[in-house]
Amino acid sequence: MTKTTTGERAGYMFNNATPEARNQLRHLAQILDPDTERALFELGIGSGWQVTEIGAGAGTLTTWLADQVGPDGHVTAVDVDPRYIPQGPNVTIRAGDIREIELPAGSQQVIVARLVLMHLPEREQVLADLTRALAPGGAMVVADWDCTWRDMIRRSPSPRATELIERFQDALLAYGESRGADMGWAKRAPEVMLRLGLVSVVSRIESRSWRGGTGICRLHHSNSIQREAELIDGGMSRDDLAELRQVLRDPQLMLSGYLMHTTIGRRLASA
Repeated sequence: MTKTTTGERAGYMFNNATPEARNQLRHLAQILDPDTERALFELGIGSGWQVTEIGAGAGTLTTWLADQVGPDGHVTAVDVDPRYIPQGPNVTIRAGDIREIELPAGSQQVIVARLVLMHLPEREQVLADLTRALAPGGAMVVADWDCTWRDMIRRSPSPRATELIERFQDALLAYGESRGADMGWAKRAPEVMLRLGLVSVVSRIESRSWRGGTGICRLHHSNSIQREAELIDGGMSRDDLAELRQVLRDPQLMLSGYLMHTTIGRRLASA
């Protein structure tokens, strides 16, 4: 039976305290930040805005947000383990689980929750609580991967490589589901936002390909190290994982990332 490592919170698949976490968070930032920054830029983020980032991870997006809102704005970065988030004069770092943190009602122009809600069994209640923290006209930005979409292999070096990648995905996603993750939640985010009264709700769905040794392949490599025990529980051997890691470094491999659903809705502005 898989056991929760000391310091891990139920509902989260990964742990920032592990030796591999810094690499994992760096790979995630490389993959995700450009699209998230573009979405926020299109929202018009600028000087003086009050912004909260949920699940700030490496803090790269936090730093970018702090630059955008400037000295007259403020960014609150929330993470269960915020050890990698840089300090800043207009940044408040809050260590804790968003299920247990209350943000001031009506206080935020933007709330960003990226790769958080898909992991939480209480995701709809958390989203309702976050919605109350939006100022009138404020925007909720929810970005999660749809991991039920599995047509990711654009080019494989061999049938054996394909088999290893598929077995890795099966075992990793089963582990997440065992902790309460919903791998298809991203597809339902628009409906839930509308039910909560948010308006102008829209989803952008994106993915791109990466060669072995880059992007999503590096992330999978890192995840295979961080969750090695759970992958072995799921039926892979240490030899399988060593071979998988070689495949993920092979430039002959080309994988698409999971489909990223970035869903944005606004709180109704005051009349």
